[in-house]
Amino acid sequence: MLTRSRPASLRAIACVTGAALALAACASATPPVATATQPVRMAPSDSAPAAPADGLSAAFHEQFAEADTRARTITYWMQCVGTVARLRAGGTFGRAAAAPRAIYCTRTGDGVPVGGVYDIDSAYRKITRLQMVRLDGTRPRYTEGLDTLRIAREARAVREVNRRLTVAWTKRNRPFSAVAVPRADGTVEAWVIPRTNKARSIVTGGDMGFLLTSGDSLQLLADRSATWTQLNLAATGPLRLYSSTRDVPAVADLVSARYYTELGRDVTVSTPLAVSTLVPGLDPATGARVVWKHTRAAP
Repeated sequence: MLTRSRPASLRAIACVTGAALALAACASATPPVATATQPVRMAPSDSAPAAPADGLSAAFHEQFAEADTRARTITYWMQCVGTVARLRAGGTFGRAAAAPRAIYCTRTGDGVPVGGVYDIDSAYRKITRLQMVRLDGTRPRYTEGLDTLRIAREARAVREVNRRLTVAWTKRNRPFSAVAVPRADGTVEAWVIPRTNKARSIVTGGDMGFLLTSGDSLQLLADRSATWTQLNLAATGPLRLYSSTRDVPAVADLVSARYYTELGRDVTVSTPLAVSTLVPGLDPATGARVVWKHTRAAP
């Protein structure tokens, strides 16, 4: 008796009737087509910062931020010194006539403004009678530890600048303030910020910067004393400062910009490269309520 061969479709059905038989019966069936696969690859990280929207170079922004950091320190010192002097006169640090005479101003690591008074020996090495208060409220005593070696180092930097410049600048009728600016690496700079010698005026340029070396000598960082210019200052209205520098404004001009902005003036600082204005906004690095807006200057 002849037996008819089963159609291919029936052979396929037989291949799936049982797991044990399927392996043997389907061995000759056409294998499934393998799908080519690739391991998932992460996109490479973008190590280059995004280009600033204002069209100015990253180098400009870095140098501007460095100069502005100095300006913020100096502006705070200018505000703090007057406050501490008034507190001393009012008896916060004991009887005014007997209270320490030197003034120290700083911010803590978490940004709390503090200021106070101290005495220092003739060699500017040892700090005594240091008394500090917080300046962000009802002036409570600040009792956390402070680096007195750093305080003495900052005082030496200011002393050395005053020794070098006071006679010459007094002859030229150019008053100035020498302000210590501590750096993140533990070293100390001292900046010479010109002051006006007549009412209702403002000085642009004219600043100098020094680094106090390990041997207590001064290393010159910047000298813009030749650009000293005194201008009449309107009592109200917007204020525009033209810095003598080519790209990044002078530190003294940024100090003036921040100082008068906090007095309610609209201030712009211009160089041949850029126009920079302080506008309302939150600076995430400092918590300040104003930020710089830069615009490339017209060619």
